[in-house]
Amino acid sequence: MGNFWTLVRFELKKILGKKITWIAFGLVLSTMLAMGIYRIVVTHEVDGVRMSVWEEDMLEKTKQKEIVGRAVDDKLLENMFTAMATSEEAFEPYKYLYNELVLELVGDGLSTGTVEGAKKSLGIAKEEELIYAVRRMRIEENMEMQYLTEGEKEYWRKVLDKDTTPWAYDYYQGAQFVWVGVYTAIVLIAIMLAVCLANLFAEEHQKRTDQLVLCSRNGKKVLYWAKITAGMLFTMISTAIILLATAMPQLFAFGVDGLHAPIQLIVPASAVQMSFGEIILYVYLVAIVAAFLYCSIILCCSELFRNSTVAVVAIIVILVLIPMMIVIPYEYRVLAQIFELNPINVLALWSTLDYRLVPIGGGYLTVYQVAPVLYTVLIVVFLWVGRRAYLNYQVKGR
Repeated sequence: MGNFWTLVRFELKKILGKKITWIAFGLVLSTMLAMGIYRIVVTHEVDGVRMSVWEEDMLEKTKQKEIVGRAVDDKLLENMFTAMATSEEAFEPYKYLYNELVLELVGDGLSTGTVEGAKKSLGIAKEEELIYAVRRMRIEENMEMQYLTEGEKEYWRKVLDKDTTPWAYDYYQGAQFVWVGVYTAIVLIAIMLAVCLANLFAEEHQKRTDQLVLCSRNGKKVLYWAKITAGMLFTMISTAIILLATAMPQLFAFGVDGLHAPIQLIVPASAVQMSFGEIILYVYLVAIVAAFLYCSIILCCSELFRNSTVAVVAIIVILVLIPMMIVIPYEYRVLAQIFELNPINVLALWSTLDYRLVPIGGGYLTVYQVAPVLYTVLIVVFLWVGRRAYLNYQVKGR
């Protein structure tokens, strides 16, 4: 066991001893910190007064205090329409409510300028609350668009029946930034890990030291797991630091307001029953599991390709660029659903609008329930494949 940890420390020193490791980590860390603090340092003019973006945000927060805690119902919407007709200043507290929630859901129905007129134009009964009636309509439309089965539709209808409404409005901008920041973070983490870890196994083959390593006492089984452990430790520590750098500046600047608010305040057509605090906790935990998955894939490719450059290019193209650039139509149900389980897609805000379910044992699981389990299984699979390739590798004629 002593030999094992000695080897782990040696492999960690190899990773940390490369300039490219510190350059890649430094660039990712500084990017995430910059995204958090730029609102404090960047200034512009607002109504003739020069202020930072953060100061403008705080001004907006003060204006919204008028409606924070109020129920999002027809009465609040009527107040919003009245303020809109009165003056721009009177409308200021309702600006985010209007742009992110009401306009997103109701759309053209707002042209009447009244709640009653919007209900009439959309065919909604007078006794129903406008926001929640329209939301249900939009979700039904989206379920049809995503080709859901009757069983899946019934699952979501039961979820919606249990929904606690009306929602209480809250200032959520800081919580929103913490949530969406993890998407950028996981993309950069995937690239960083590819750059830093792709040569962990490939280096032996490229430098032609594999023959010496494989014939040593710890050259196969022990060394393989020592390399894996070193790679996982680097992944865990670097990912944790980067995620902290993603969240802490936002929480410091905006506080913890909005963590108990429902995510529907910015994704109203989502059927996922989570608050901002719950979705943030989920995506950050899944981001750590996803980082371990990326690590296992990168180390497996490092051994299979035996060339760090090929491994880096393959990982970045397959795990990062393709998921960001390609959208598979809903008609190709199985392929599209598998593709959407990529960590980059799961951690994106728009994944809350994916109603497709995975049938398990007569019931259904959501993408948020399936993803962490699937990633854990894939980690084991890639480690096993890499181990088989490593143990079965034979040095051929040179």
